[in-house]
Amino acid sequence: MPGIFVDTKIKTTVILLTKGEKGNNPEKRISEFEIAMGWWGFDYKIFDFPDLELAYVPLKKMVDKVKSVVDENKITDLVSFSPFELTDGFDHPDHNMAGEVTRLVSTGMLGQRGLRLWTSSGKSDLIDERLEYARRFYPSQTIPREILEKIGESYINIR
Repeated sequence: MPGIFVDTKIKTTVILLTKGEKGNNPEKRISEFEIAMGWWGFDYKIFDFPDLELAYVPLKKMVDKVKSVVDENKITDLVSFSPFELTDGFDHPDHNMAGEVTRLVSTGMLGQRGLRLWTSSGKSDLIDERLEYARRFYPSQTIPREILEKIGESYINIR
């Protein structure tokens, strides 16, 4: 199952802006995330910005925090949710805000970092594999099959 980042041994750092504390069982969700990151071999940083309230946090504060991780880890490419995507039935305001923060970090670095934004394709070829991955690493979170079929596979749009 490992993909391009693992197969090519690209050092990867995943940054979470929130701990997901407004979701069900946030401690378990963080534990599941840490297990998944260990399986992939990814480094990670978890910030403590308020879940479902990123729109109310000063952008500069989030951008500065993310930029410090990017600088510290010498990250060359940034991947995030598209800040402009509206997905019927699955929109998440924190995902859109994370995309905007990432876009601003990239813009502020004057093109010194690549920017790749995740968007939904509307094609659902790998639904079973995605559900199996979620069951394996994130059993506390249930994403209905209908939602995955609606949003389809994620893909990276390279700017």
